[in-house]
Amino acid sequence: MIGEFIRYWTTPVPARVRNYGYLKRLIAIEFRERRRRAAWGPHLAHTRSYIVKAMDLVPRPRTAVVLGSGLLLDVPLEDLSERFETVYLVDIFHMPHVRKVVHAFHNVKLLTGDITGIFAAMKEGKTPDPRTPPPPALIPHIRDADLLVSCNCLTQLAGAFNDRFRKTQGFADADCDQLSAQVMEHHIAALVKDAGGVSVLITDTQRVAMRGSDIVGRKDLLKTVRLPHSTNPKFDETWEWLIAPAPEEHPTRDYVHMVSARIYERAAVAETATTPT
Repeated sequence: MIGEFIRYWTTPVPARVRNYGYLKRLIAIEFRERRRRAAWGPHLAHTRSYIVKAMDLVPRPRTAVVLGSGLLLDVPLEDLSERFETVYLVDIFHMPHVRKVVHAFHNVKLLTGDITGIFAAMKEGKTPDPRTPPPPALIPHIRDADLLVSCNCLTQLAGAFNDRFRKTQGFADADCDQLSAQVMEHHIAALVKDAGGVSVLITDTQRVAMRGSDIVGRKDLLKTVRLPHSTNPKFDETWEWLIAPAPEEHPTRDYVHMVSARIYERAAVAETATTPT
């Protein structure tokens, strides 16, 4: 905890990154991964290998975009850099040590911004509320990216806004669930319908509380949202992520996230859309 506290107050960040809790989340992830490296390892490795698998489907590997690049724990950066002419890593903030790692790759560029489009909407006086839906996703290079990866960020996209809107706008649980679902739906629609190349969606879907081998609780992280299947069913994969083994969050319970991975190929999506039923 002391290390996290020091990191928090010694990391220079824009005001909204601190005020909306993004810096706190990034630091918490960094320190938990260190503590639980053995538990997290299989999930991170599976994510990286799935992204590499998707690369093989890209006929012209020119531009790759990774959404939610975070601390690069689950990003196969060397593979991406070797395969693509340009790689864009997109997140709300890039930690100093991430910038240092990326500096060694001449064709990897960092893009900083909010891919939900909510901050941009707020500047225009269109802050989401129970009667005002969030804007469409705001994803850079969505049309010209040959590979677009949403990397373990879908269920986290609305979290910072919900936390803030609870305090400033009196959001209730139902309001937060609605905003989360709308943001996730817009993000998925962008990947499946708007992307110009191969899209990859990797996300946790359920949170399961375990006591030994017994399930004692389950939470749907997707709210009312359901993921479209891959354009080729053989690319639909699921695995478990032991995100918080006891006593990380509870003295006797392990928390496991169920993870789903999907690949959407633009040509196949277009063909499906025009095929008579």
